Amino acid sequence: MSHYGADLAYINDAGFSDFTDGTAPGVLALLRRAGVKSGLVVDLGCGSGRWARVLGDAGYEVMGVDLSPSMIRLARRRAPGARFQTGSLLGMKLPTCDAVTAIGEIVNYQFDPKHSRAAISQFFRRVYAALRPGGVFVFDVAGPDRVPPEVPALYWQEGADWSLHVEVDGNADARWMTRKSVCFRRNAAGNYRRTEEIHRLRLMDAAELVEELERIGFSAETRNSYGRFRLYPGMHAVAARKRR
Repeated sequence: MSHYGADLAYINDAGFSDFTDGTAPGVLALLRRAGVKSGLVVDLGCGSGRWARVLGDAGYEVMGVDLSPSMIRLARRRAPGARFQTGSLLGMKLPTCDAVTAIGEIVNYQFDPKHSRAAISQFFRRVYAALRPGGVFVFDVAGPDRVPPEVPALYWQEGADWSLHVEVDGNADARWMTRKSVCFRRNAAGNYRRTEEIHRLRLMDAAELVEELERIGFSAETRNSYGRFRLYPGMHAVAARKRR
């Protein structure tokens, strides 16, 4: 399974930045209300660095991680003051930090062959160990209700030099969903290149995750928005704080 090659990374940044730009003010406010007003934030699944740029401008130190080298290249240009590395949230060593964020269904994507429900549980424990007391863990998750009512569902969008065709399939009872993305991107000669990626997501119940985080030692709650930005149908945000 591919994970945001050059074309899809470019299209995601050029045409779908409304999600990151929309959620950023709400997530930033959430960090500050929890008392995390400075320090190191580890942004997992950092994408093209838009959230990292907001964090840096707000005075935080930022470490961004993404499995896609193409995304990391975009991120380094957008947020030169942050540190970035290519890696999987399931395997990388998390530094001692004040907050961890994973915005955009990052915990659902099965890009890493080690992805499993047990691996996510281990990841939660690693986040807990890395956070300083009072530190915050913010992420959102695609639940079983993320599957469209009728599948396959087809979507299409285009920009000045690209178009994207997406087919969504899935099964809510079996808790899986796939997105097949077909990209057309114009090159310098004016010709269009076609590339294709299939992303598979493991769907998880947010309430079950909150219960697990509480057992680990977090205080956690679910949300249906980041500030004024309401999440898409089937997405649920989780805000967890390491007890002091």
